[in-house]
Amino acid sequence: MKPPRVRFAPSPTGRLHIGGLRTALFNYLFTRKNGGVFILRIEDTDQKRLVPESLEDILRNLAAYGLTVDEGPRLIDGKISEVGSYGPYTQSKRLPLYRRAIDELIEQGSAYPCFCTVQRLSELRTSQEAQHLAPGYDGHCRNITPDEARRRRTAGEPCVIRFRTPKKGQTVAHDLIRGDVTFKHETLEDVVLFKTDGFPTYHLANVVDDHAMDITHVIRAEEWLPSLPLHLLLYAAFTWTPPEFAHLPLILGPTRKKLSKRDGDTAAADFLNEYVPMAMVNFISLLGWNPKTEQEYYASLDVLVKDFDLAKVNKAGAIFDVAKLKHLNRLHMRALPPEKLATLMQLECTADEAIRFLPIITEKAETFSDVRSGIAFLLAAELVYEPSLLVPKAGTREKTITVLTAFLQWLPTCGEQTWRNAEALKAETLAWVAKNSWTNSEALWPLRVALSGLAKSPDVFAIACALQKVKVLERIQRAIEHVKNLQK
Repeated sequence: MKPPRVRFAPSPTGRLHIGGLRTALFNYLFTRKNGGVFILRIEDTDQKRLVPESLEDILRNLAAYGLTVDEGPRLIDGKISEVGSYGPYTQSKRLPLYRRAIDELIEQGSAYPCFCTVQRLSELRTSQEAQHLAPGYDGHCRNITPDEARRRRTAGEPCVIRFRTPKKGQTVAHDLIRGDVTFKHETLEDVVLFKTDGFPTYHLANVVDDHAMDITHVIRAEEWLPSLPLHLLLYAAFTWTPPEFAHLPLILGPTRKKLSKRDGDTAAADFLNEYVPMAMVNFISLLGWNPKTEQEYYASLDVLVKDFDLAKVNKAGAIFDVAKLKHLNRLHMRALPPEKLATLMQLECTADEAIRFLPIITEKAETFSDVRSGIAFLLAAELVYEPSLLVPKAGTREKTITVLTAFLQWLPTCGEQTWRNAEALKAETLAWVAKNSWTNSEALWPLRVALSGLAKSPDVFAIACALQKVKVLERIQRAIEHVKNLQK
């Protein structure tokens, strides 16, 4: 197999959806696995739906998730520029190519002008619905003679150009994921290839561009599968060799329906607020692809590339399981050097604080929000104690003051090595507590609350070692003052 050339071809009509990111990822993995070229092409032929900031959103997200584009638009120093010798890579800049293609189809009789008005087409749909018929164009202008069509176009009568779909026979398409799929021509309508605004539709533009850019494999979402016979018929009309096709399974929400905005955040950028980019890449790679092993955690794109195989992509839809995403994110957060995680999250802390504090929090945190809320007590200049929280339920104010005062006097006697090891500090502390004939709850509850200000917190000895001696003693002293100020 020659090195593949694949393209991710989004429309800049809104923010990059998580389904689009999955399509881009599978194209990228396939390309890198087989030593090919990953191309970004912007399909902006639907001019009415364009959103100006969409292109930058697409470029920023591909870069954020590590999907490096070999050809096509890139965001370099805040400016969009194109790389590659097959450009331009934006369809609105390729209109002469499509006009030549449509003229060729009209000349050979594979396409024809359609002069049906919007009103007629609306009435046709209403009639079909009333008769419980499948909606679709009825071929009203299909048999207009070329001379009449040419005369009406020359006179300035508005028209679209439709494909003259064969009405007999069938197209058998081979899909790399689904095998052979058969489409009867009688079920296909004469779709529009060229619009009245002078722009091609997706169907014409993507076929022309895939041929012109030497695309070898088209890996796209399942929703485009019904368009496959039309595209193959277009390739045949042009006498071009089509690329190979693979249609990825749908991503499904919790109700097993196609994932949508109703299921929560679905824009790729939104996930960057809560998840490590590689955790998201790891997660969405498993939405439809199964490595056929027990492995679920992939530390990097390079490792994922080695395992990826298009033949292991499933036909069935994949459930977007948030619990699984959070589990993988926890693993990725723990695997990152703390200072890198802090930078990624834009935490307001020093590298030293990140190294000391983050391992405690990421032990159980699943999202960036969990980390931000969990680390707050460690970064706080001063804790605000909830009234009476420092006193155990079975304890007294006086006993709590006695215990905390004893800690204030004893902890400085622990060696520096002990302060660097939570297990060592725990062993020495528990021995000291027992020597004083206190229960663990009598001693450790007020100590933990003094250091965290929380009813529930990570391990008290891990907290103490992370805060270090000076900060620990400061917090105990303030906790003592707080308890003293409580009413008897």
